[in-house]
Amino acid sequence: MKDIQLGLTKNEKYTIHFVLPLLGAVAGWYLPVLARWILNLPWLPYEGIIEKIASYSGVTPSIILCIAGIVAGISLSQFIFHETLQILVNKDSVTLMIKDTKDQFRKGEIQSIFLDGKSLVLVGLQENEMFREEYDGNKKKLADTFLSLGYPWSDSDPYLAAYCRWDENDLQIPAAVHALLRTRKSCLDNEQEKIAKQVQLDLAKIGVAVKDRKKDQYIRLNHALLKDSMEAHL
Repeated sequence: MKDIQLGLTKNEKYTIHFVLPLLGAVAGWYLPVLARWILNLPWLPYEGIIEKIASYSGVTPSIILCIAGIVAGISLSQFIFHETLQILVNKDSVTLMIKDTKDQFRKGEIQSIFLDGKSLVLVGLQENEMFREEYDGNKKKLADTFLSLGYPWSDSDPYLAAYCRWDENDLQIPAAVHALLRTRKSCLDNEQEKIAKQVQLDLAKIGVAVKDRKKDQYIRLNHALLKDSMEAHL
């Protein structure tokens, strides 16, 4: 069976591929005119740079800025594709691609699939969180596709009641888990989202699912998997 692709629609891909570079070209061409208008404002940052741009006149600077705008538009479109989750799914497996990662899961490995807010979540047979990533595509099409192919789709998080607010003084939680959760909290407080995401993946591997509510971390412990992970590191 041919893979069904989920994620950006054809119109969204068209916009990203063609409209962004076009907008960049137009913005570049008219940038000196815009800069001269901005100079009339009573206060503005980067005044020296804006004055420099406003001083450009003639066709040659406009062409150069137009080309720069096209390059900027292409770069932005590539960044969007790089940062957007793309899904390939068939009756046997689901492949999830984002940034420089590609994860594939067999249908038989999955206990539940659902959306947690904007995040697509896959949970394994041991109730371990295998995948969590933001999904910006059509939510109804996502659900209908998984259901039509016989995947265990849930309309809400079936494990929601198992989550509790992380208490760093909870003696029932291993010290190593507390250390990872402290690291993740520190990363979030300092806007180090990439590192925080990696720590979350590390926690999921040892049996600790994490979700955020406001500024608090809520955790769901898979005690059997957590015990095995801790014993393996002794």
